[in-house]
Amino acid sequence: MKLLNRWVLGGLTLALALSLCAGPADAASKKKKKKEEVKKEERHARMEAMGGQPMPIAGLNIDGKPGYFFADTASVLRQGQIAGAAHLTFDTWGNQFQVPIGVSFGITDKITVNVNTSFYSVSGGSGLNLLGFGGKYAFVDVGHDKNLNIAAGLDFAVGPLSSALGTGIFGFDPYGVVTYTFADGLQLNGKLGLYIQTFSIGPISGSYSFFQFDLGAAYPFDKDLTGIAELATNGVVAGGLGGTPLLVGIRTGHDVQLQAFGGLDLGGAVGLFVGGGLTLFSE
Repeated sequence: MKLLNRWVLGGLTLALALSLCAGPADAASKKKKKKEEVKKEERHARMEAMGGQPMPIAGLNIDGKPGYFFADTASVLRQGQIAGAAHLTFDTWGNQFQVPIGVSFGITDKITVNVNTSFYSVSGGSGLNLLGFGGKYAFVDVGHDKNLNIAAGLDFAVGPLSSALGTGIFGFDPYGVVTYTFADGLQLNGKLGLYIQTFSIGPISGSYSFFQFDLGAAYPFDKDLTGIAELATNGVVAGGLGGTPLLVGIRTGHDVQLQAFGGLDLGGAVGLFVGGGLTLFSE
């Protein structure tokens, strides 16, 4: 009888322990499911607001920031969301080869921060180029127009990280960006920034600045394929060291995205610019 009581007591204890463990797991599963449902509802509501027309896929540029291929758009990440990108690019103007990587994080639904760098190879040296970091603030539904978004940001750059590429560079770039989406899904984007850089190489030091004006357009051919065209001016490539690429390309996927682009570099002697990359988004 005592043995039977012990077995019953042990069984009840085990059942209680399993229920306590299952409770938090079930709650976590429900929370995850709820997040997925909210995410789908946001996409569905956005499409309904545009008359059911697919929206351009919102992805990351080569610095891992919400944007097209080079320029930012007015998009930001959701609070707590993290996203990263890795690309390969080659520019025949100067035979520049880059492997840019970047990560962004949504501090709030309106503020996104970013850090990025790249492996950079050009005639005369190779290594890790400038370390970039900064943030962007999005003004949502400006003038109660759901198709119009405006953002402002500030980026910094220091380095290069590898001495083979030189040392003593500091740059910063305050900018504004406007993104407008038409009812048929066509999206236009414009960014204006003022890039300012100081440098110190041995006894030589100095500074220079120039405006960066980037124009782009995106169109959703369907919900899983977006075409993008972009003109990026005044050395946005390689932290102010590159040219002025005029590119077209495609973007596909959502939480996991692939993109590829190609075109001409109009800076100095006209060259060929090609590249592509992978982007990952958390839920």
